[in-house]
Amino acid sequence: MRNLVCKLIVSFAAISLLFFQPASAAEKILKEKPKVMVIIEEKVGGLFGTTGFENVGQAESAIMEKFIKGGFNVVDPAIVKANISRDQALRILEGDDSAAAAEGLKYGAQVVITGKAYSKNAGGKLFGTQMQSLQATVQARVVNTDTAQVISSRSATASKAHIDEMQGGALAIKEASETLASDLIQDITAKWRGEGYGGSKEITLIISGLVSYRHLTAIKQFLGKELQGVRAVHERSYTEGIAELMLEYGGTSSNIAGALANQSFTGFRLEPTNVTPNRIDIKAVIAK
Repeated sequence: MRNLVCKLIVSFAAISLLFFQPASAAEKILKEKPKVMVIIEEKVGGLFGTTGFENVGQAESAIMEKFIKGGFNVVDPAIVKANISRDQALRILEGDDSAAAAEGLKYGAQVVITGKAYSKNAGGKLFGTQMQSLQATVQARVVNTDTAQVISSRSATASKAHIDEMQGGALAIKEASETLASDLIQDITAKWRGEGYGGSKEITLIISGLVSYRHLTAIKQFLGKELQGVRAVHERSYTEGIAELMLEYGGTSSNIAGALANQSFTGFRLEPTNVTPNRIDIKAVIAK
């Protein structure tokens, strides 16, 4: 009997080791979620200036709350709006994706959610009452700050009946924003899962401080022939000592940054200055 119990314990331990192995690096990456920045222009009741870019509106608050509940790290909109210029905010809100990406990078955000929210009276008061029908529309796009590419674009609508046009409009915007946020979370999560976790993803590598094209050639050879997991190395540009490469890689950007920092190149070394999931900025330091 004792031998049978011992065998059962050993068998259970073996099964446990089989099914409860520590999460692989890819699994850990899959659980990571990008840091998010939100900037939405809001007009309640169709009135311009009811919520200026410098104030955190109902749409931003609702979207931020939804993302936080979803496990995302969200940049405080109040901090962003306290430091952003009106011109920069207008550029972002009018669809300048490069401006959105640049602003997001200042706060370490991997994605920026930007767009417009507005509400309007659907047509007077409801029959026999003082209630008004308010309709809201929220439109937003998601910009990847590493590439300045739009990875999602969504809109949502909602309506509310309320005696006060401003309050009813704000409530309608809140409801539409919550619906929109749920859709955006699905899009962003799917995008992050699809970028190489188990396959390969594109990582942008910006190298500055190069004094010779031979140095760039040495870096490309190391990446393409010696660094495991690199499927392809594409040179996008080389101008005045600054090179941009696009890597198809099956691991994380931090792995690449670490490998480049520790690699011994002839006549120079590389020092990472900024590392995000999809982009690495690195500087060549010439040996003295």
